Amino acid sequence: MNIIIVGSGTVGAAICSELVRGGHDVTVIDISASSIAEITNSCDVTGLVGNGTDIKLLREAGAETADMLIAITMQDEINMLCCYAAKKLGTTHTVARVRNPEYSSFMEFMKDDMALSLTINPEFAVAKELQRMIKFPAATRVDTFCHGKVEIAEFTVSQGSPLCDLSLYDLRNKFNIKFLVCGVQRDDEVFIPSGNFVIKAGDNLCVTGADGELVKFFKAAGAYRKPIKKILITGGGRTTYYLAELLGKALSGTTIIEKDINVCRELSESFNIDVIHGDGTKQELLLEEGIEKADAFLALSDVDEENAIVSMYAKNLGVPRVVTMIRSLPYIDFFSDVGLESIVSPKSSTVDYIIRFVRSLDGTKDSEIESFHSMMDGKIEAAEFKIKEQIEGLTEIPIFELKRKKNCLLACIVRRNDIIIPTGADMLLVGDRIIVLTAAKKLTNVKDILA
Repeated sequence: MNIIIVGSGTVGAAICSELVRGGHDVTVIDISASSIAEITNSCDVTGLVGNGTDIKLLREAGAETADMLIAITMQDEINMLCCYAAKKLGTTHTVARVRNPEYSSFMEFMKDDMALSLTINPEFAVAKELQRMIKFPAATRVDTFCHGKVEIAEFTVSQGSPLCDLSLYDLRNKFNIKFLVCGVQRDDEVFIPSGNFVIKAGDNLCVTGADGELVKFFKAAGAYRKPIKKILITGGGRTTYYLAELLGKALSGTTIIEKDINVCRELSESFNIDVIHGDGTKQELLLEEGIEKADAFLALSDVDEENAIVSMYAKNLGVPRVVTMIRSLPYIDFFSDVGLESIVSPKSSTVDYIIRFVRSLDGTKDSEIESFHSMMDGKIEAAEFKIKEQIEGLTEIPIFELKRKKNCLLACIVRRNDIIIPTGADMLLVGDRIIVLTAAKKLTNVKDILA
């Protein structure tokens, strides 16, 4: 596809790199000549210096025939205007990053006139991720498919777990639970496991199943943690505000520590919640507010270094669930390597969300990608497809007879409201939604799973 990116900051550069790697033709617009010089030196892209709302510049970038324009400058208003102008010129799809919650009602009111294909609010995306983590306390990450009907959770097998030294075949026989281990990361190696794969302590597993079945699995694995009730949060910014909205009644037992008195007032007036005006990096304040008894600690301030330090402190105190927000993309791997297991990032979420949307448009009309997630440090891809018509060699054939590519696994079938963890005897039918995991990039069409 021919794609225009307006804004070449950290997020723009990360998206640009992924799109070029995916074979797309990319043009980048930014007001900073030095930023354009840097991105054109590092990526095979066309760079233009100027304002993305300039009609003449958009025409020069090819907006009249472009497949997509992605506007991710620091200004919401500029992003919306860029998309509006590009759409008027003839760009097929437009994507805008819109962070200000005050624009939510405006976007709803104007969405038909602006014809935006996608808006991404990074802080809201992180809040949704946090909500899933709270729902499954044992998981380091949870991704959803099929409009939330199916979840794939990642977790690490501890020493002494009942799963240790069991093959996946024995595991299914031992536990009467409908689940599927669909991916394993062992050190730097990733596997799409077969039935004779033996689990070891320290393995990071991807597991899928219906809600109740996943809970049963975590209990059987000795990894179940009691539901999170007492939450301590440092930082009362937009992510915290969105999370409070999503949690609703589950907020009881939650305490927020925030430095800005005006933010404290806004949170306390908007939600039935304890809000403390203070510095969340102070150990005495954290102890006073009961960090040692918390079920979960969320470090959500705007300062990465502060979030990392207080998260390490909470982890050393033995808080069962510690989640750290890191805004700087280069910091994510560093803090992960020093022992922070659950990291969320608005910028990383923005990149992932937009790349998933681009990938969803890569398919063909019979079975394009409905949603897409990159898992296990990007080494495994999980794609959701809807089968829209009969496909020779794929539909109405027992799964054990399918000639599938190596390292490609059919993880789940959603048929109407039924969630099916497939066996060899199951068949794929027209109308099914299926989730496929692969360690061999990349899937754009359900036919790609066939050898």
